[in-house]
Parts: sequence; C-alpha cells; structure tokens
Amino acid sequence: MEENKVKQIKWLVAGLLIILFIAGSTLVLLNKKSGNFSIPLSDPETGIQHWIDAVNGRNIDRVYDLAPDEIKQQITLDQFKKDNINNTLLSPGFYYVNYTLIDKKQNGTYAQIVTQVFLHQSNNQTAFGQQDIPIGYRFVLFYQHGEWKIWTLNW
Repeated sequence: MEENKVKQIKWLVAGLLIILFIAGSTLVLLNKKSGNFSIPLSDPETGIQHWIDAVNGRNIDRVYDLAPDEIKQQITLDQFKKDNINNTLLSPGFYYVNYTLIDKKQNGTYAQIVTQVFLHQSNNQTAFGQQDIPIGYRFVLFYQHGEWKIWTLNW
C-alpha cells in the first residue's frame, strides 16, 4: 500500500513537470511568432567604441566590416579602401582618445548618436602641451549580425 502511494506521487510529479515544460515551450513559441520575443541588445555605444578602435588601429577592413549592410551594398571593400587611401584620420600620428555623448536616440535595432570625438594629433602642441581636437559626428547604428553596425555622415 505504501509503495503504491510513492509510485502515484512520483507519477503525479512527473506529470506536472511535463505539463509545465509543454506550457513553457508553447509560451516561448507563441511569443517568438508574434514578435514579442526579445533578446537584450548591447548598448549601441559599443559600436562607436569598435569604430574608434578600428580607426585607431588603421584597420580599414574592420571599419568597412562595421558598416551596415545597406552601405556595403552600395560600395565594395576595394572601392572603400581606394576612397580612404589618403584619409588623414588613418595616417600615423592621429588617433581618437575619447568621445562625449551629446544626444542618443534608440528604437530597438536602430540608433542615432551625436558625439564629440576627440582627435589627438601627435605633432600638434601648444604652449600648454598637447591638445585634443573635438570633432562632431552623427553616428547612425543598426544592430545586425550580432553587433552594432555603424556609419557616420561626417567621415
């Protein structure tokens, strides 16, 4: 008699676990199909930092890779390299040291960020020492392929 109760309790617990698993799976699938299923996105400012790192590293391939798909459909990597061969910002002696956020708007997988990016020029010295030059940028960012893709209208 005691063994039957233990078996019944085990089957009851197993049945409840199966019901909970099915209900949870159904809820996830319904939310995914309706578009309510969301994966938290990283902060779009990570795209700015990746762009700064690529420019500072003179990595033109990475700068191109950070461009949104729409831009890459309009220009090839070879053309991008040709267009930027004489870009002062990719020359030795120039690098970005920091940025200040001016305005940030984000709507899901799209963001628009206005910043002042501070450019350091190694040979630009004043009586007070080296000076960083603030440059205004308006970045447009799209979350694509697991990271923030970035483009600037001031590049």
